[in-house]
Amino acid sequence: MAAEHTRRLPLHPSLTKPMLVAGGEREATFALWFVCLSIPVLVSLWFIPVGLIVGGVGQSFLRTLAKHDPQSFGVVRRHWSQQSVYLGGASAYAPVQYKAPKEQTQSAASGGVLKALANLMRKNK
Repeated sequence: MAAEHTRRLPLHPSLTKPMLVAGGEREATFALWFVCLSIPVLVSLWFIPVGLIVGGVGQSFLRTLAKHDPQSFGVVRRHWSQQSVYLGGASAYAPVQYKAPKEQTQSAASGGVLKALANLMRKNK
């Protein structure tokens, strides 16, 4: 009976598929090819074949990496940005963030006020 009333929600493939360009992660692919094609322009045009070879090898590496984990560079970027927050292990030089609370004792003033109130209450009875 419950199966007859289930709702189906169609998901567009663009919401579930990773954003890949030429089989590699989008940002990493653009960064790789930008570097590989801008170095020959800035240095010397004789480096164009070297840039294309490095770009091809790098692109095959990005494709292999994207097959295993299509969001690997995002994970690495978050790891690097949060590395100072989440230390890999215990350290003797780690900052102490927790301080044990001090034992609460009654101060002389509050004890004296309470005693005086208790004596007044006894006298009223």
